[in-house]
Amino acid sequence: METRRYEVSVQTNLINDIKHHTRWFTGLGVVFLVLGIAAIAFPFVATMSLEIAIGILFVIAGIAQAVQSFSIPRWAGFFLSLGLSALALIVGLLMLFYPLAGVITLTTLVAAFFLVTGILKTTFAFQVKPALGWGWLLVGGLLSLALGLLVLLQLSKAYPWFLGLLLGIDFIFTGIWMIALASRAKRL
Repeated sequence: METRRYEVSVQTNLINDIKHHTRWFTGLGVVFLVLGIAAIAFPFVATMSLEIAIGILFVIAGIAQAVQSFSIPRWAGFFLSLGLSALALIVGLLMLFYPLAGVITLTTLVAAFFLVTGILKTTFAFQVKPALGWGWLLVGGLLSLALGLLVLLQLSKAYPWFLGLLLGIDFIFTGIWMIALASRAKRL
């Protein structure tokens, strides 16, 4: 019983927080919508931007780990930490200097992710059948499988725009969710 009371309290606090900040949620939702539309309209630019951002993050992580490696005197993990920092730096710099190769690698990884999640979702759907929503899970799993196969089979044609398209779709759904959340909170 105590857990249920806690859940209601958390939900009430969340709704109150959203009510007091509906303009921010709505504004951020609009920003996500606009960015999503732009990413879908210019998927190659969005893909390259994403790849470069990830490359920069790897470089920053590599530098931070190198600083950490030298900041602890006589640390047993010094060489391992320094090796990991070198790896992160190399990957980041390769992504920055050869962005198209990075896009191909990222797209291949995303396609593999879709294949694995598609198999797992489909398997799980059959395990929970006839539970409520098992059909949606099955459809989602089959769509993930189809998308993963489509990208892998058409990789040379898909890689320049695929990640940008996914980013755009994600941003649009995030924007819609935030606007809907703010709208719903206003009415409560």
